[in-house]
Amino acid sequence: MGRIGLLLLSMCFAVQALAAGAVDVSGTAVNYNAFMSNFLSPAITEKYGLQRSPQLGALNINLSRADQKIASTVKGTYREVGEKKAKALTFKQVINDNGAIDYFAQFPVKPSQVYVFDIQLKINGETKDIEFSQEIAPIQ
Repeated sequence: MGRIGLLLLSMCFAVQALAAGAVDVSGTAVNYNAFMSNFLSPAITEKYGLQRSPQLGALNINLSRADQKIASTVKGTYREVGEKKAKALTFKQVINDNGAIDYFAQFPVKPSQVYVFDIQLKINGETKDIEFSQEIAPIQ
């Protein structure tokens, strides 16, 4: 692959990485990212019981405090920008071989849409809400 091809490929991944977000909730770092589920490798989806599909989005959330990943109760909804009715997300806790804890939810998407996520976290017995929006578009 030529230099221009490598540059274009790296720019695609950079746009995906820029879409990720983080917020501090009472001293706990909450990291989130929504993306097309076919961005996940077949090995990862098989290992953790997720689905790869060009019609499914994936939302990943993880929490950490003092560089230690922490567990939480995660609930939430999503909707397209401009829609009033939100749809429920079902989160699955995934713990990798290194002990990192992630929460994944999958949901049907229409390519190149902006989605609004309302997430409820239970941290140290306190319930905290976060809201964010993110565009989800296929990588072509």
